[in-house]
Formats: sequence, C-alpha cells, structure tokens
Amino acid sequence: MKKSCVCALTFGLFWTCVPGYAAGLLKNAEFSERVSAESGLPAAWQSPPADRECWRVVDDDGHSGKDSLRYRAAEARKTGQVTQEVVCQPNTEYVLVAWLKGDGTLKPLVRVIAPDTVGQRVTQVVSDGQPKWTRHAVRFNSGAAKRLIVEVFGDVEHGSAKPAAAGAAWVDDVQILGASELPPGEPVEGGLMPKAPGENLARGKTYSLDPKPNYGYCTEPGDATQLTDGEYSVGYFWTQKSTVGWQNTPMAQVTIDLGKVEPICGLSFNTAAGTAGVGWPSAISVLVSDDGKVFYPAGELVSLSAERGLPPPEGYRVHRFWTDKLATRGRFVKVVLAVGGPYAFVDEVEVYRGPEALLAKAPQGEAITDMRVFFRRGQMRAAIQRRLAHDAQALRESVSRAPLHSTEQGRLLAELKAIAAEAPKLADTDMAAFRAVFPLNALHARLFRVQAALWRSQGQPPLVVWQTPLWDPLSPLQSPPPTLAKVAKAGVDVVMMQDEYRAGAFNVSNTTDRDMTLRVRVDGLPGGPNPRYVMVHEVSWTDTKLGVPVAAALPEAQRDGTDSLINVPSGMTRQVWLTFSPADVKPGTHEGRIALDGEGVKESLPLRLRVAPLRFPAQPTLHLGGWDYTNGESMYGAKPTNRQALITHLREHFVDTPWATAAVMPPATFNAANEMTAEPDYKRFDEWVTRWPGARQYFVFLSVGGSFAGAKMGTPEFDKRVGLWISAWVKHLAELDIKPNQLGLLLVDEPTKPEQDEIIMGWTRAIKAVEPKVLIWEDPCHGTWGPAPDWNKAKAMMSLCDVLCPNRPAFLRTAAYREAFLEQKAAGRTLNFYSCSGPVRSLDPYAYHRLQAWTCWQHGATGMFYWAFGDNGGGSAWNEYAADRTCYTPLFLDDTTVTAGKQMEAIREGVEDYEYFVMLRDRIAELERAGKAHPNLAAAKRLLADAANRVLNAQGADGLNWSDPKDRTIADRVRVEILDALVALR
Repeated sequence: MKKSCVCALTFGLFWTCVPGYAAGLLKNAEFSERVSAESGLPAAWQSPPADRECWRVVDDDGHSGKDSLRYRAAEARKTGQVTQEVVCQPNTEYVLVAWLKGDGTLKPLVRVIAPDTVGQRVTQVVSDGQPKWTRHAVRFNSGAAKRLIVEVFGDVEHGSAKPAAAGAAWVDDVQILGASELPPGEPVEGGLMPKAPGENLARGKTYSLDPKPNYGYCTEPGDATQLTDGEYSVGYFWTQKSTVGWQNTPMAQVTIDLGKVEPICGLSFNTAAGTAGVGWPSAISVLVSDDGKVFYPAGELVSLSAERGLPPPEGYRVHRFWTDKLATRGRFVKVVLAVGGPYAFVDEVEVYRGPEALLAKAPQGEAITDMRVFFRRGQMRAAIQRRLAHDAQALRESVSRAPLHSTEQGRLLAELKAIAAEAPKLADTDMAAFRAVFPLNALHARLFRVQAALWRSQGQPPLVVWQTPLWDPLSPLQSPPPTLAKVAKAGVDVVMMQDEYRAGAFNVSNTTDRDMTLRVRVDGLPGGPNPRYVMVHEVSWTDTKLGVPVAAALPEAQRDGTDSLINVPSGMTRQVWLTFSPADVKPGTHEGRIALDGEGVKESLPLRLRVAPLRFPAQPTLHLGGWDYTNGESMYGAKPTNRQALITHLREHFVDTPWATAAVMPPATFNAANEMTAEPDYKRFDEWVTRWPGARQYFVFLSVGGSFAGAKMGTPEFDKRVGLWISAWVKHLAELDIKPNQLGLLLVDEPTKPEQDEIIMGWTRAIKAVEPKVLIWEDPCHGTWGPAPDWNKAKAMMSLCDVLCPNRPAFLRTAAYREAFLEQKAAGRTLNFYSCSGPVRSLDPYAYHRLQAWTCWQHGATGMFYWAFGDNGGGSAWNEYAADRTCYTPLFLDDTTVTAGKQMEAIREGVEDYEYFVMLRDRIAELERAGKAHPNLAAAKRLLADAANRVLNAQGADGLNWSDPKDRTIADRVRVEILDALVALR
C-alpha cells in the first residue's frame, strides 16, 4: 500500500475486555463497540480510508459474543490493515491471543510490530484458512520496545503487501496479555514462562563462547555481553545485533561464570528458527561445574521443555526453551547446543536460583572433561528424542480434538503419555549403523500405532489407497482423505515418449495394528506382468537435521519373483513410486492395473500409459553437472567404495559435465628464461577422464590466485608461463580426443569483489592469448552477498568470460543482478544457471530442482548445475542426525550405496522438459525452412513462445522450499501440450 493512502482514522473511544481474561493492553479487543451504528467500524482501531469498505464489525458470527471483525472483498486486491497502538513495558513477557476464521481461501493474520525499531515484526499468528473459529496464542518478549502496534490483515498475503484472492475472513478476541495474566492451562506457543522460577543468577555475568560467533548479520563486539544483559531481540531474530549466531558448526557452547557456587533449579534459552534453513536445536545440554574443569550433566533442555510444547519444525518462530527441574548446583553453567542445521542463534540465557538446600547436593552423573566426546555420544539420542517428542505432541493434539468415545480417547492419551515417559530412557545409538528411517525404533512404531487407532476411529478401512500430486510434500502424520471412494479416484496416468523417464505414484495407508507387506503387480501393459520398463520404488521416510521428515528416498522395492514387495508399518502411509522408461513399447494408449495383495487385503487401481510416436534422444541438449569431484580418492561423500555407483547413477540422470578439483591440472616447471622444463603431470587428469569416458564437457575448479609457477600476475613472465602451461594441456587434450572447448575452467568461485575480478581477468587474458577455445566459466555473485558491487569492474570481468552462470535464486529475486547477466548474454556470452541452497531435503523437487531447466529455456541458457551431487554433509544422507555439515546431494549417498531421490529425479525430468522445447523449436524451424504450410504450425509457435512463462509465472512457482504452497502439476500439463504439439506437427 502506498504511503499516500495511509491516512488513518481512529474508530472511537470505547472498549471492553475480552471475556475470561484480565484487562490486556488492547481496547475493544472483542470488537463489540463501533464508531457509530452507521459505519460498522470498530472503536479504538484504525484503518486507511481507502480500505474501509472491506472491513466491518458484524454481529452474526462472533466467537465470545455475537460481534467480530470481518474482512470481505469481492475481487482479488491488495488491502491495508486494521491497527491499534499500545504502550508496553520493555523486556517483558507477553502473550498475543486471537481467534481467527477463514472461508477456505483467505487466511487472516494478526501481527505485532515495534514501531520504534523501524517497524520490526515482534510476533504474529495466522489462520489455516479453515471456516471455523480457531484460537491462536503465542508468547513474545517486548525487548527494548516501549510501544507496540497490532496489525490485523484479511489474508497472510496482505502482510507482505501482496494481493490476496477474493473472499472473507473473520477476527475476534484479539488481546495482548502479560505472561501471568493468562488463565492456567491455556496452550501458548513460544515457551511461555508465566513466572520465573527464581532469581536470574546469570544476569550481568561473564561467559565464554566456543566456537566464536561467526554469523555475519549479527556478529559484533556486543556478543561478549548480550546473552546475559536481560535484553531480548525484537524483529527478525538473526539480523539483530542483540542476537548471537553461528554458521556451519555442529556444536556451540556457552559457559557462564556465576561468580560462586550457586543453587540452580532452572535455565532458559531463547532462540528462533523454522525458516531460511535455520533449524531448531536437536539438543540443549546443560552441565554444571564447581571449578570450570570437570562438568556434570544436569539435564537436556529440549526434552525438559517438551511438556509445555515444542515449536513446529517449519514456520518462523521465536521460542524459549526452559525448565525449573534441574535441582543442581555449580559456579559454571555450560550450555551445549546441538545445532539443527547450518545455523544457530540465541539472544538470552537465564539461570534460576533454586533452594539453598541444593548447595549440599553433589552433582550427579558422569564427570565430563571432553565436551566433544560427550556431544558426539549423545547427539543421536537427543535427535531421536526430539523426533519422538514432536510426533507425540502432534498426535496428542489430534487425539484430543478427535470426536472419540471418552474411553478410547483416554486409552490413546495414556499410551502417548507412557511413550513419552520411556523416551528419556533411550540408550545411546551407534551412529555408524543408524539410519533415520521411520519408524526410528520400537517407541516410534508405538506412536504410529496410536495413529492407526485414530484412523480406525474415523471409519477408515484397513488399507487406504489414495493420491497426492506427484511432487507435493507428504507428512507422516497426514491423514488419508476421509471419503469412501478413494480407490476409484486413485490412478496412475503417465504420458511420455519412448526412451525417456517419467514417474507416477500413489499412497497406501495402513490403519491396522500390525505391519503389512503388500505384493504389488503391474498388469495389462505391453511386455506382460511387471514389465521391465516399470521400476517400483518403496518411498522411505527419513528425518532431517531440521527435524522435518520427508518422503524423498526412492529405494527399489524388494522383489519376489517379478512382483514387488512393499512394507507398510502400522499407522503409516507408504508412497509407492513408479519410474517408467519404455524403450520399445508400441506407441499408443495402454490401459492396465496395479494390484495390491497382502495381509488379507486386496485392492487395485487403474494404470494408463500413453506413449507418443516419438523417441527421446540418447543425449539431451541441456548440459548438466553438480561439482561431483569424483577425480580424487575421496571428496565430500564421493569415496572409492561408492564412486563408480555414483558416476553410473549420475550418467543415468543425464549428467554430461563432471567436475574435478585443481589437483587434475597441476602446473608445469619453468626456468628463469620462462621455458617449460617439465610438462604438467597428466596422470590424475587421465584417471579422471577414464572414469568419465565420452563426457561432453570436463570442468575444473582451478581456484587460482595472483601468481603462477613463481610469476606474479600482470607481468610478462606470468603471461608466458600460463600460456605455455595451457597450451601443453590443450595438446594433451587432443591426445585424449577432447576438444579445447570441452574443457571449462572455473578460476575463482562465486566472485563478489573487485580483486577477485582482477584475478579472473589476468588469468583469462593469459589463457585466451594462446588458447582462445578453452572455456572460461564463471559463477559471479556480485551484489548477492559481501560488499556493494563495483559493477563496472564486474562487467569488465564478465565480458572476458565464455560462459556466465548466475545463481538462479538470486537471479529470480534481484533485479540488478539479473539485468547484469541479461546484458552480457545480449553481448554474446553464453548463460548457464546454478543453485546451491540447502539443506537439500527442504527444497522443492519441483520448483527448485525441476524448474531450473525451465528457467534455462526461458533465458536461453545451455547448461545447469547444482551444488553438489556428492556433498552428503560429511556423513550419510540416510542419517542427517550425525552429519557435521549440511546435506546438499539430491540423491541418497552413503559410504557404500547410491539410492535415487526425488530431487535427483526432478532434475532429470527437467532436462527432459528442456528437450521437449528443443524438439518443438527444431520441428517448427524445419517446417518453416521447407516452406510447408502446416495447419498446426501457428498454434505450435504460440505454445513455444508462452509455455515457459506459463509455468514459471504461475502463483508460487518462485517459492523454492518444499513447504511453499503451489500447484506442482502445471509443468506436466504444459509438457504434455508440447508433446501433443510435436505429434500434431508430424
């Protein structure tokens, strides 16, 4: 909304309190008072005049009474908010409470901002859009703010100044309460502490941090005092200077010196996560010591906080983990954080005084002197306990809401309570052998049996066959649809060419109290039962470092004869994924069925395979690579024990551009006269090429600096030596039947600074002077991070490169960055695209992985890359709990095995989508060259011009996280249109 529209009117001076609550900060919180009977506008609230037609107090559908505030718009529009300003106490705990209702489309939002901190968002609650009143309550701390503004929006999109669809939404009983004013027992998100359990012993005390904080947006000298200063952050947590943050560390320690041995009953740790790759800690271990040398475990804060509710793994939240059950003593209090992702943040740690009697109680448990050994040993146990706590909490809420008989409801809640009591007793787990595959253990299986009972109580049959869109995310706690006609509606329908790969899928949910093994048979297609060109996968549920489980791993189903066997544990949904790759199937539409048989259950669903009278080329046009670094013995997750399997898998997915480190292209030896006295050692390069015979391109990350072989850049000696060296390599390439333009050199990775541009230009000039056909390939990141870019220097560097590869997410969101590359392309440079976000399992296979190929076509790019096919985070992609770093590989890679993953399958389908465009372009050109008037030519040309835009401009297509809502079926619908156009042009 433009500033010129923000002319607000106060809607009156009268108010009452929300029924059931003490007087809060807001006036007219239940919207029972109007400015006037004629206006219908709420007293004490403000709104821009241009938007008042959308807002009305109505008396036909309130929550606590008959009144509520309604938003209604007859068409999609961008609308302002209804607001009220209040005075608050700084660094005080409050609770925002609101009752919200949507209409199935709109999702009303209530947000609190602190206007004295440049409008920083403090907290918010948002509806799920359901057409029923739902209570929302979240704890927050006011930080340094002395006044707050409460904003009410008709839809969550309005909160981002975006238009929302037509529809209606209702808001009622909005209030800000002091922490102690909330009636006991009412649930609150955010870790509400109604009253501190004792004096904060940590206030103003010194502490040490290990490792040193290193997150750029919040790291500054104040980190040395901010965690115990009593000041809480306001605004986006990790961009505030009052926050302490770490990046790329598996463990962080805060050790507070209380000054003397003190009795300790509790501790709190205030943090934030849930978006931008920031995960909640899997464990917050608390240890105490009298001398600062030998520490004793006092408790684990995530588990101890679970009884008050844990934050959801996704969706930005600020949460206070706290307990009053420590019962220990010590002078030094150490908090050991098991980081749940690439980042960790905290703005305040408090330690609470306990009764004096605790001073006489010696610390219990094992004496700890090596924190890293302690951390590694408990890391797995803590992550498993977190998973159990999250799932138990979600099931407890579901059981409590379900319309069950009181006896059955009580039985299920008692079982959940018993499981929760067992979780703290878990023994340490063998990190090397463990896979984070659901169910994780026997306790986890018991949780899912509670879900099975819940499903049975809803009238579900023993086996439910249902579907979700192919690339949509699933949740292990997602209930199958409640209708009885699921099997008739479920069906697999695949349209494709010969010699390409496409997928279909369906879900099966087991509502019985026993595990099922289902026999899966594909009948009715050419080739007889279970034809070889249909691969059946049993989709595995795996947990992630962020605590968000995903159904992404695609191991091949176990075979019994030619049938496939699928295991479906009690209370779980198993997705069955089918990969089709027909080579010699007769074109046409083939009708078949997928039969399911096992445990006394028989079901089937229809299968339709339409094969077009076209053949996909053996080598697609679009180049594909992903910094696999399979040249050495071991690099990231690529090892001798899995290397060949990894290369085979990548080549099956159209990877034609392997990457090597600089080790494959060592320098030569020169004398004082700049004569080459010894050629480079070609052994490692030759070994690498042998591993990738026939690749279309070979790319090497040289990681060069300002000198070479003893010669400084910018001197004749440098140019001479680089020239002789690259010429020796080009000569050797010819011996291997590799052309100079098949070799791509990345000189400096992701340059952002002028001095990096200078290095690239110096090397490029020296190389191009003697070997102009060798490709200089760069991935500039100017303006995406780091210093403000010198665009003149950056563009001068870009103009010397052959191939420029922008970061696709930055290209989509940053106009100046995008325009710089489009300008270079217009001047003759070749474009590629790459993406390097993570963690990979939180990224959308559709929008992030598959649609990168569509962006390539849209902007005339000829190749695409992903960081990184071999980077499994320093462990196993099957067990992110134990990984020290972030997992990026789009497949499932461990030391000995390579397993397909949805993200990698989506990349392959994207390459195939791109080829559809190429085939349509070439066919149109062929017809036009021949001068043939074809009745379908004009429509085909329109489709070629518009298809990519239709997909990439669709609502939500720029949301790259898997949790971002969007229609993931559009690309396939448009792809089939292109396929039909190709057939029509034959």
